[in-house]
Amino acid sequence: MNDAGVVSMVGDNIFPLNADKDTEGDFIIYMRDEYSIDRSKMGIVSQKCNVYINAVSSSYNRSQDIAVLIFEALEGDFESPNMRIRLEDSTEDYADGKYIQVLLFSIQ
Repeated sequence: MNDAGVVSMVGDNIFPLNADKDTEGDFIIYMRDEYSIDRSKMGIVSQKCNVYINAVSSSYNRSQDIAVLIFEALEGDFESPNMRIRLEDSTEDYADGKYIQVLLFSIQ
């Protein structure tokens, strides 16, 4: 993610699947949950991917601030490449002394 607001909050602390237990400061974890292709006799009609993005912080308010920045950076319709990203669901969690904002995005 190359959004200035997000980078200002977490720096390079953006990880696929998990972060090391000793990761300091705030961080983001992302994980693909689904990738599907719809086909017709003419070929591929559409592709869909669901991605969970977790904003993790020792501060509840800061975890929410990071989640808002992620939403603002990703949500929308894009021309190049032609895709649509939508927030489908969100929830929150607490583990290992960290507040976790869980965002589920669909990418089509």
